[in-house]
Amino acid sequence: MPELPEVESVARALRSSLTGRRATGLVVRWAGILEPTPRAVRRASVGRVLSGVHRRGKYLVLTFTGDDGAVGHVMLHLRMSGQLLFEPDDAPDKHTHLIWDFEGRPLHYRDVRKFGRWTVVDDAVNPTAMAHVGPDMLEVRFAEWNKRVAHRKAPWKSVLLDQGVASGIGNIYADEALFRAGVHPLKTPEGTSPEKRRAVWNAAKGVLRLAVKHGGTTFLDFKDFHGKPGNFRRKLRVFQRDGEACGRCGVVIQRIVVGGRSTHYCPACQP
Repeated sequence: MPELPEVESVARALRSSLTGRRATGLVVRWAGILEPTPRAVRRASVGRVLSGVHRRGKYLVLTFTGDDGAVGHVMLHLRMSGQLLFEPDDAPDKHTHLIWDFEGRPLHYRDVRKFGRWTVVDDAVNPTAMAHVGPDMLEVRFAEWNKRVAHRKAPWKSVLLDQGVASGIGNIYADEALFRAGVHPLKTPEGTSPEKRRAVWNAAKGVLRLAVKHGGTTFLDFKDFHGKPGNFRRKLRVFQRDGEACGRCGVVIQRIVVGGRSTHYCPACQP
């Protein structure tokens, strides 16, 4: 699933390539990804200029402004396999469900699993549809984040994955953050010192920023705006490296399941 760095890569590409351009058409090849209806999405966007792209966690909100000043907001959640491809070299295939036209420049939405959604919402920054989503992990300050986690009795891995606490971290970056902070994934925030909680907060922000710099991580489906895979995979230290020697201490990296999710850690570096 695309996490914060992958979605941020898409947001930056949208801003640089399409902001200021008018959405002049939308071909719908599978209506199930448009909420509440294809007509509502068209009404909020087609004929209007893409005036803003806001990201919060794993969500994007595209703002379209009409010549009359009317504004529409459409939220995109890529979920498991959603891809936005700008001026794609390949013709649409059976997984291409939307084809946007921005004054002659095509934007394809491709989604093998069909889990992604485009939803008309009421606001760009704090839409009602995202009331359950916590602050963006790259933006939340330690004091606020610490209040949200300090008394949690769930394992650290589960807390980092809780999008209501802070949004944007998924399986990959939770494992990487805990390794960098030297915290075992089964340890709880409640049983962790304030200094170590700050270390987790710093590590989470640090690994997300580094991943953004490298365009995110690709294992299966994720490609950036121009069809290129994310580059961060070669910098992963523990995720899906079980059975390999830890690059820091040489101990074999282990895999366990926490909250139903595959979890990777170094027994020596994360006691």
